[in-house]
Amino acid sequence: MTNNAHGRRQPSPPLPYPGSGAVASNLSFSWNAPRPAVNPRLNETSQQTPDPQSLSAIIALYAHERRHLAEHEKAVAEAAWSKFFNTEERDPELRDFMQDKRLSQVKLAKEMQRLDLALAAQADLSAQPKFIRQPLQQRVDYLRREHGDDRANTFLRDIVKSELARLEAVRNRQQTIGYRYMARHEGMDALLDLPELLQDDVKGLAVKVAAYMDMRFIELYAEIVIDEDNVLQDDLLHLYRLVANEAARLSVQPPAYHALLHEGTRRAEIPYHLIPGALARLRCANWWYRKLWHLRCEWREAQLRAVCLVHKHASVYISQDALVHKREQRRKAMEFFKAHELVNEDGVTLSMEDVITASNSNPKHRRNEMMACAKGLEQLAEIRGDCAVFYTITCPSKYHATLSSGMPNPKWNHTTPRETSDYLVNLFASIRKALHRQSLRWYGLRVAEPHHDGTVHWHLLCFMRKKDRKKITSIMRNFAIRIDRAELGSGLGKNIKPRFDVELITKSKGSPTSYIAKYVSKNIDGRGLKDTVSKETGKSLKDTVENVTAWASLHRVQQFRFFGIPSRQAYRELRLLAGQMSRKGVTGRKTPRINDKAVDDVLSAADAGCFATYISKQGGVLIPRKYHIVRTAYTSSETPNDYGDHCTQIYGIWSPRLGTNSRICTHVGDWKMVRKTDSNAPNVATDAIGGDRVGVDLDRQGGPSAPWTRGNNCPLEQYSNSSGAEIATHKEPQSVDFERLGCKERRELLKRLRDSRQKILADRRQSRPPTSGERAMSPLQDELVEKLDDYAFTLGIDISRASLRRLIMGQIINIDGTRYRASKDGELFLQKKTGKQNAGQFIERLKNIFKD
Repeated sequence: MTNNAHGRRQPSPPLPYPGSGAVASNLSFSWNAPRPAVNPRLNETSQQTPDPQSLSAIIALYAHERRHLAEHEKAVAEAAWSKFFNTEERDPELRDFMQDKRLSQVKLAKEMQRLDLALAAQADLSAQPKFIRQPLQQRVDYLRREHGDDRANTFLRDIVKSELARLEAVRNRQQTIGYRYMARHEGMDALLDLPELLQDDVKGLAVKVAAYMDMRFIELYAEIVIDEDNVLQDDLLHLYRLVANEAARLSVQPPAYHALLHEGTRRAEIPYHLIPGALARLRCANWWYRKLWHLRCEWREAQLRAVCLVHKHASVYISQDALVHKREQRRKAMEFFKAHELVNEDGVTLSMEDVITASNSNPKHRRNEMMACAKGLEQLAEIRGDCAVFYTITCPSKYHATLSSGMPNPKWNHTTPRETSDYLVNLFASIRKALHRQSLRWYGLRVAEPHHDGTVHWHLLCFMRKKDRKKITSIMRNFAIRIDRAELGSGLGKNIKPRFDVELITKSKGSPTSYIAKYVSKNIDGRGLKDTVSKETGKSLKDTVENVTAWASLHRVQQFRFFGIPSRQAYRELRLLAGQMSRKGVTGRKTPRINDKAVDDVLSAADAGCFATYISKQGGVLIPRKYHIVRTAYTSSETPNDYGDHCTQIYGIWSPRLGTNSRICTHVGDWKMVRKTDSNAPNVATDAIGGDRVGVDLDRQGGPSAPWTRGNNCPLEQYSNSSGAEIATHKEPQSVDFERLGCKERRELLKRLRDSRQKILADRRQSRPPTSGERAMSPLQDELVEKLDDYAFTLGIDISRASLRRLIMGQIINIDGTRYRASKDGELFLQKKTGKQNAGQFIERLKNIFKD
């Protein structure tokens, strides 16, 4: 008997639809039935993929794969056609279309820049060189990051746009028409980017300029000089003027320019002896490197001043770029001095570093001498009963590049600090002429200082008769404010102080020396001015001394100048002579050191360091130089320099009263500069007899010692002998802990690495064969010319000297229709004709045949 379960039973699935072989779904509803997967390659209206097992499904997959491969092949073919065949060079229509497209894009960009001035200024800024773009872009990024886009865009529209306009005006002023004409010559296009070049680039450019000048010299020499055995001086002068005109186009003053070029204002005879040295300099690459590098630094600084990167809110007095360069130059100079020494004929050596430290190049000694001379003027003025007046002269506003707020000055006429200094020098000369015409005399000291933007202004400490003070002040005032007087307003009140200021020095205010002491110190070493803050820049005077000295060096501005007093160089030579005589035991306390009493009195005053007594013994102030008791004696050097000139150098002192026989030499001996080596330092040791031997250093400890011969015959490694005595051995180099090296050790290590690299490069240069230009400019040029001339004479060929020089440079010359070239050894060869020349001659022959 079966037990049936009670309750509801699960219904069975329904039967399939009649006529269909498909199995009915087990799901309850149609909306949750499985659907086909999405296939992006099939259209939405396409049918469902057939069963893979059926034949129709296989055929559909095959057709789909064939269609996909066809589409891929078509895409590859179109890409190949576009890349290799359908290009702008092959399809004129496509080229025109792409050109129109680019023009439309440029027009659209310009239209956007016209509507958005900030975008145009940003585009112009991005096109500038790095030394201009980087500091300005950093300022824009800072404003955009800290204050938002509106502030940055305002800075671009209002400031950067005007600065770039001033920069373009400065560049047009620097690159004259003649300068651009020179830049068009082969290899000299880098002249257009001179402010952007580095030292190595300027050196290469200097070589090309020197080669061009040498080529022009050779061409002009062949045209002007007819007989080389009898060269006229006027022909050489004409040759120099033509070559100098080429150099003047590069904004470089040729050597001996004013002495040889200007003929209308000449009062003396023409110095023809200066022509060979001047021409040698114009053809020298080293001379051109110095000139072009200084021109590059000046132009670079002028462009930085144009974009307002030199002022009290950025870099005071001088740009940061120039300051870093001067700092590195000073460091290299000190390393050079430490590595060299002076040696005379007797073998006496002096360290270059000690000589520089003991000379007037030491800021401490320079400041002490300046203060001693200023104190002497003060004491002499008290004896004479003269009054002291302190003047300040400033240039008109058109010479100032930047306002005190750091904004561009709209009145600036794009002048440089050097041109500003020349304006003040000419102004001072005009004042002196006007005073001389009215028999008004003065003497004193002037100090040249920079404003915060690098513009020059003068401070003058002047001594004069009390009755002449008002007249002298009136004349100086009129000359100082005569240019652009309208910008100061009407009247002679306080409105002229920006251009001319005067202050009478009295005992209640202080002494004249105390007035000038601050200006002397702030322009030399800043001694005693650590806590003094400049009213113009807001910075400590002690901290800005480096900027002032770098500014004076870059722009070649003479910072201090005494006028109306005897020579200070004679004062130095007398003190040097007194020191030399004191070391020989001649002190002058009991007997005079010089037979002439007047000269001996001047010597004693200089030896005592009393500048007031020195001036009095020389004859006093405001005395013409020809009436001075003692003057500086000069002579020509015995050995010529690299350009064949015998330069003028200081010999000592002499007295015009006693004639040329009174010359006393203070620079005895001929000193040469040599590099410091272990062999230069003389070692003194005692021999068996007890005498001293120079060059011997006994090594009693068995360490390495200097060998007697040039080569060291000892092996690098030696061991102890049989008796156990130690023998000098070559130790392995110790390992260096770079993390513990200080700044000085790191700098020395870097210097050694650089020197070794330079030595390797120098060896490579020496190993390579010289180029044609180097052979032409080498000292063997004349020898090669003579050799080529003799060789051509044996062949019966007459070649001019200019053509011979062209052959040395590797050029090909044409003589009577025959082309010749020269080898490195001075032999002459025929130049084979090219196929183009042969074809041309063949065509000419055919033309002649048809004509006949």
